[in-house]
Amino acid sequence: MPLSSTLCSSDANPQTEERRPERFAAYIAAQRFDPPRPLLIRAAGLAEPKDHALDAGAGALNTTRYLLAVGFKHVTALDSSPASQTVAAELPREQVHFVLSRFEDFDYPDRAYEFVNAEFSLRFTKLMASAKIGGLFTGQLFGPNDSWNLTESGMNSHSRSDVERLLRGWAILELTEEDRPGKTKFGEACCSARR
Repeated sequence: MPLSSTLCSSDANPQTEERRPERFAAYIAAQRFDPPRPLLIRAAGLAEPKDHALDAGAGALNTTRYLLAVGFKHVTALDSSPASQTVAAELPREQVHFVLSRFEDFDYPDRAYEFVNAEFSLRFTKLMASAKIGGLFTGQLFGPNDSWNLTESGMNSHSRSDVERLLRGWAILELTEEDRPGKTKFGEACCSARR
């Protein structure tokens, strides 16, 4: 199971719960035409068969588009942002089922997907349980030093040992940890050391 955990930090631009809808809508607009992440490309190449995938936290649906392009017959795209639902309307309805839902409200079917993707959005183990036996999961998690790791953000963060516990029982194909300065999609500084 491929997985990448990104750990970065910043005390700028707090991600409060009340600001989330507007920031996610802006993020989706900024991300609309981004290429697929290298981890996703590698993991999708390993998936067989390619009947049904789950794109959790689908955002701008770039991953959903990519999964369709590489041969997945059906993709369930899950996101709580109405901006994502608008983007989903552009995709073929016979192949893409969009669910406007928060993670905690989605009814995860047990062992339903050959491929489960959660890029910077994983919050619940139930999501991983929806992968079929022999299926693949790929995703990125927020680390303890991440700028989103604030009490008021409503987001979860995970240390490397948390991630390893979460993955108990899975065959790990790749686990990468990242902790470096960078910029967000909005050009804001992130991943600088907290003071």
